Amino acid sequence: MKAVLAIVLSAVTLVVSAQGNPGYVIDGSGKIVQTGSGLCLHTGSYEPVNAVKGCDPVVVKKPVPVTLNSDVLFAFDSANLTAAGKAALDVVATNVGGQGFVEGHTDRIGTAKYNKTLSGARAKAVADYLGTKTKSIFVVSGVGATQPSGKTTQCTGPVNQKLIDCLAPDRRVVVTIIK
Repeated sequence: MKAVLAIVLSAVTLVVSAQGNPGYVIDGSGKIVQTGSGLCLHTGSYEPVNAVKGCDPVVVKKPVPVTLNSDVLFAFDSANLTAAGKAALDVVATNVGGQGFVEGHTDRIGTAKYNKTLSGARAKAVADYLGTKTKSIFVVSGVGATQPSGKTTQCTGPVNQKLIDCLAPDRRVVVTIIK
């Protein structure tokens, strides 16, 4: 009897890996095996990240935004990616897949219209570059200077290099992967 059970479990395990539901025992028709009380049977490789709705609580991954300092990605007042920016995006690309948002931000130097255009162009440059490295689809937006970082309230004075340096935290691109 033990030998027959071992053969059956072995066959079921092969079906599990063939059906693509890691962590669940699958019957010959590809359905997850449940007990008489409705509990799904797990294999030794079950992990909560692979949970199936109806069997176990499904882990919902919250999107985690990645904020990239624009001074690394672009020269001041530019939407052309730098070599250092591309290298930083190459690291981000290893964690990207599916769908996401790319949102560009600028500092308050310049007109609202100019900053909106620049922030959108920067977001598009990042999305386009990530798109060449991944099969992701991005929604792109530029918000200009409408959402400062909150780290630049002390930045005052005439437009000069000191002010430009002080406002650096406001110049950023935020990438959020949702799927």
